[in-house]
Amino acid sequence: MKRLFFFLLLGCMFFPSLHAQTATPTTSDGQIWFDAELNYTYRQRWLFQNELSFQTLIWGGSHWFSYNTTPDAEYNVNKNLDIICAIPISYTRQTAVLNTFEIRTMLGSRIYFTPTKRIQTRLLVRWEYRWFYDEDTDVWDKGNRFRLRAELVIPLNKDSYFVDNMWYLINDVEIFLWQGAKLPERYANKTRIRLGLGYRLNYKVRFELIYINQDSRNNIEDDFNAHSDIFRLRLKYYFK
Repeated sequence: MKRLFFFLLLGCMFFPSLHAQTATPTTSDGQIWFDAELNYTYRQRWLFQNELSFQTLIWGGSHWFSYNTTPDAEYNVNKNLDIICAIPISYTRQTAVLNTFEIRTMLGSRIYFTPTKRIQTRLLVRWEYRWFYDEDTDVWDKGNRFRLRAELVIPLNKDSYFVDNMWYLINDVEIFLWQGAKLPERYANKTRIRLGLGYRLNYKVRFELIYINQDSRNNIEDDFNAHSDIFRLRLKYYFK
């Protein structure tokens, strides 16, 4: 199973890149995201989170920005499985004439393949139902999508992921797939490859700097027609 996950991760990493190279993207931009993730654990099994985020364009295309909050609850079933539910909320100025407000309900699970090993391998599966409001037309649209992310976390200077003063490498791939009607947003289907560096100061405080290579397209059968270079700065804080 571990080898299967490893080769699946490699395949997910290289296939989107090779596919994206078959057509030159019509647009390219750069973005920066600032995140603060607040966490609270309850009776060892429950984890309550709220991620606050500001995202904006820094080059290419028409300027846009977004404010986001993602409250969620996670239940640890056993060492190999978490169950996740969340209600992400966001406000985005997508273009000069398009402002949107979005509410999502998300159900998912995180599968741990090597929970007691030095190198952490995980699979995050999420299904989202989205309510999408266009302020200019005063219209609500609805739709759902499926997200699949293969994750790899490697401690660099320690033998365990769960110790203090630890640097770690982040590498994962995520695929967004639409189901049913699409919403009037910038691009519906996306593939993200992330590479980042994290530092765990202690149990309560962690920092992450992540680069995201994102390719987007309107329909699953289309070539990728937009590319984004995204830089993400994240602070994680655990109250308990």
